[in-house]
Amino acid sequence: MANILNSFNEVAKNEGITITKLEQKLGASKGVLSRALSNNSDIQSKWLTKLVENYPQYNPEWLITGNGSMLKTNTENPEPPKNMVPFYDDVHSVGGTQQLANTDASYITNVKIDAGDWFSGATAAIRHYGDSMVEYKYGCTLVIREIRDRNEIVWGRNYVVETDEMRITKKIVEFDDKHIMCYSTNNETFPDGTLIHQPIKVKKTNIRHLSRVLGSVNKEESTGMVQL
Repeated sequence: MANILNSFNEVAKNEGITITKLEQKLGASKGVLSRALSNNSDIQSKWLTKLVENYPQYNPEWLITGNGSMLKTNTENPEPPKNMVPFYDDVHSVGGTQQLANTDASYITNVKIDAGDWFSGATAAIRHYGDSMVEYKYGCTLVIREIRDRNEIVWGRNYVVETDEMRITKKIVEFDDKHIMCYSTNNETFPDGTLIHQPIKVKKTNIRHLSRVLGSVNKEESTGMVQL
């Protein structure tokens, strides 16, 4: 019983209230708990039940036995772990051939963003510039997953293709055993009908990084929709 009485006292201290105030919260008459604490005497079990009902954040095992942690741990509905991925603000891809991404940028960062449930399997996030891919706004953030097994490539999907010379975001298809073709989705043409954003043939052995684009995030306002 001493353990249970001590629990009432510890809960009151932790809540920053007096024993008298705790009695009021539990609907007990004045002195019911204070007398029991002073005399180290028994109390009715209903007051322990009231304590559990009114303060559900406390661990029942601790209230009764004094064992374990005072407060409950959220084991029934634990918060799912966040899908944090590195954000490389100085590593970017381009959508066209008029400009080239800096392939010397370092893949080292202390900044991470939460890719969330929409981008399961993401391994990184980078900036995208250019207008050859109509689905991605200039300056948006691309959430990507690096492909380590070339058998996982889904032809016809958008990828960030990096060689020693360039880093581009394109829709890729297999050209032959040694090459892939990288296509833009912006089909604008010059007056003579020639595509402004020409397809690019890349030798497979020249590819040093290949990442599938899982999606993009746009920052619409200065207050920021994406927390970095």
